[in-house]
Amino acid sequence: MGEMKRAIAREERERARTMEEQRRMTDRFASTLVIAASIIAAVRLAREQDISRPSPRLASVVADSIGLARMILEKIVR
Repeated sequence: MGEMKRAIAREERERARTMEEQRRMTDRFASTLVIAASIIAAVRLAREQDISRPSPRLASVVADSIGLARMILEKIVR
């Protein structure tokens, strides 16, 4: 019975370690995604006259930039 408890405890430690590694990877990729999307959006909006107010064009460019950054990140991670 003691062996079973040790095996269960070991599995729980391994699962916790795996979850912690995944959380770290997610945090790292989230910051990478923000930076990449910001750069893409900045390049696309460089010639816009006024980006101080929210507009449909601004929202569209930001959404497209996030999607493109995610796609690039997925290709890199694979």
